[in-house]
Amino acid sequence: TFKPFTYLLALERGATPASIVADVPVEFSTPTGVFAPLNYDRRSYGPMRYRLALANSLNISAVRVLDSIGGPAVLRDRLEECGLKTLKQSPEFYGLGLTIGNAEARLLELANAYACLARMGGFLPVRLTPHSNIASQHVLPSDACYLIADMLSDNGARSLAFGANSSLRFDFPVACKTGTSSDFRDNWALGFTPEFTVGVWVGNFDGAPMHEVSGVSGAAPVLHEMFEELHSRFGTGWYATPANIVERWINPLTGKLVAENTPGAVREKFAAYHLPPAATANDFDELGRVKLPAEYRDWLASDQ
Repeated sequence: TFKPFTYLLALERGATPASIVADVPVEFSTPTGVFAPLNYDRRSYGPMRYRLALANSLNISAVRVLDSIGGPAVLRDRLEECGLKTLKQSPEFYGLGLTIGNAEARLLELANAYACLARMGGFLPVRLTPHSNIASQHVLPSDACYLIADMLSDNGARSLAFGANSSLRFDFPVACKTGTSSDFRDNWALGFTPEFTVGVWVGNFDGAPMHEVSGVSGAAPVLHEMFEELHSRFGTGWYATPANIVERWINPLTGKLVAENTPGAVREKFAAYHLPPAATANDFDELGRVKLPAEYRDWLASDQ
């Protein structure tokens, strides 16, 4: 459930939903040994657009993205800006595993961090009584928040890992994200619309692990019922597209701009000031196939 904030940081630094991350096995040296993140299903998926990597909650991709933007310190600082008060250890203590959830969090604080995304970057402290006269503090860039919300509400993008008809599928827009702790100890589901933010925790109060209950099978059905009820009783909407957001056609394996009539091209959303470069002949071989960097060699040779 920390992953959206990792990708938001990347968008702030010039990445786009079409940026490509190598979802292939990788090892990182740490003071306590080698850290080799694994995806939930123990598979790796090769070149992944940030949209797909986030929507499908790929661990390898999230760790690589955090490494590319400066490591755990930037993520810890951002989470603290959004109200999380449990990250008391040094960034080195958490390491790159921070993005895949190796730190403790309170459900209320995490839900409020998602509410900050829902407010398009406006932070308000948690209050258990009504407060209508407190101005929010803008701590996140609105355009990046909009793109994160768009990615988290994209049911087609998440179908690789979750299928097309999971509990995260709605007939109206909802940005949502699940999380599952190691050994199935507990799981989480967070979601938002412009009007509502919902956080769900499922687990045993004594910390005992559940029997293979993941975020999508445990917390997500509760989240789904909550939003169905909220939508039915009060109505929910979605965000107007900001003036700085544009749509362009890209190659799905390079993330680079291509002509609309290019075979296999897909449409993606961008901040107008952070467009990817255009594809060139050097991106393809003589048969028109995308030329992948050497880091994909072992993955291509495997059976994944």
